[in-house]
Amino acid sequence: MDLDGDGVLSMYELQYFYQEQCQKLEAMAIEPLPFEDCLCQMLDMVKPEIPGMITLRDLKRCKLSHIFFDTFFNIEKYLDHEQRDPLLAARDAETMGQEISDWERYAAEEYDNLVSEEAANEQHNDGISTDF
Repeated sequence: MDLDGDGVLSMYELQYFYQEQCQKLEAMAIEPLPFEDCLCQMLDMVKPEIPGMITLRDLKRCKLSHIFFDTFFNIEKYLDHEQRDPLLAARDAETMGQEISDWERYAAEEYDNLVSEEAANEQHNDGISTDF
């Protein structure tokens, strides 16, 4: 990603790679996040030592660097990350490196199903008139 070989990922270099992702999203009829917003998310996530300049050291220190790279290179995983609950992503970062048991995986899936069902029921109930 370091196109000019200076050891730092500049905002220009990040925008260069993000433009390709935007083209892929537009081809899928998905409106991409403006680069400035994406950049703010990436800087907040990586927390570079020198503001506005991301180094390899910063990326190695960041527990969510896989999301950083998916944002610029893997459109399918980028969309998965965008659709996930930010609280779950934060929890995943805390537990990274720890193996998740089958029970924890099952419980998380069932919780997600329950939340989805409740949201669907609320939408359904909002459309019902209670006037008599």
